[in-house]
Amino acid sequence: MRTVRRGLPMAAGGSAAGVGWWIARHRAAAAVAAWAPGAGRRLRAGPLSVRVLGSRGPVVLLLHGMIAAGNSFGATYDLLAENATLVVPDLLGFGSSVGSTRPTDATAHLQALDAALADLGLDREPIVVAGHSMGGTLALRWAGSHPDRVIGAVTFGAPLYRNRAEADEHVAAMGRMEALLATDGWLPRTVCGWMCRHRGLASWIAVAMRPDLPVAVARSGVKHTWATYTGSMNGLIRDPGWAAAVQRLNHAGIPVTLVAGARDPVPVAGRAAELARDCPSVRTAVHPSAAHGLPLTNPDWCARLIAGATHGGGRVPPS
Repeated sequence: MRTVRRGLPMAAGGSAAGVGWWIARHRAAAAVAAWAPGAGRRLRAGPLSVRVLGSRGPVVLLLHGMIAAGNSFGATYDLLAENATLVVPDLLGFGSSVGSTRPTDATAHLQALDAALADLGLDREPIVVAGHSMGGTLALRWAGSHPDRVIGAVTFGAPLYRNRAEADEHVAAMGRMEALLATDGWLPRTVCGWMCRHRGLASWIAVAMRPDLPVAVARSGVKHTWATYTGSMNGLIRDPGWAAAVQRLNHAGIPVTLVAGARDPVPVAGRAAELARDCPSVRTAVHPSAAHGLPLTNPDWCARLIAGATHGGGRVPPS
């Protein structure tokens, strides 16, 4: 009994220290300080759940990354709706669009975006498309399939990999958990299956693991399925279809801005500069202190880049 009694205060003290650590990290996180939920209407458009704000000017379409949802683009991006119609979907099989049972390869993602914009009556409007991480490669591929409608494309931390081996090398460099979940073994399948069955609990575990994220954003990260995750990983991150899309956009003279944080391990070093040398319509921008979460930690800077694209380019804003 004496051992148990001595252990209880220690366990309580350990729990309190853990909670204190989480609160301190959370309060100090740049993404938490910069984020607030976005305004607008939440609609079902085609197979996607979308947030829509504004009703004039060109369309600004914002595409989130892997293990995320549209709420990663928070209230700061609402300023874009002053001169545009802002459309922020949860991509096929992610977030509130997780109920879809369709395959989630690149073609399915492209078709879902087409259906959503048509359902909103925005399929004939000029569009600026911007995306973070996986959403960046999707943005390029969607823009490349609609060069007659797109007036600009912006990517943040896009994984522009030439082949599967290069993709896996960079995913492995992001950390052990990322490398594990990118495989097709029994363990990641089991973990993902458990998350699907216990999504509420899994969402709070995600919050505990990511004190650097807004709570709502962290909770949304578990809303996907194994088919969604692997289909998107293979179809958008490991597949080099973005390269042909960039060539089509360059041929059409459509401005493309490839953006990254200086501390972002996801992009291939020198890849954006290489594309800018080969393609006159491509330019690059680097935030000197940001990491991969650039659209969350520095939303003002990112929103200004997107706003510049709606006016046919514009200079890179100061960081």
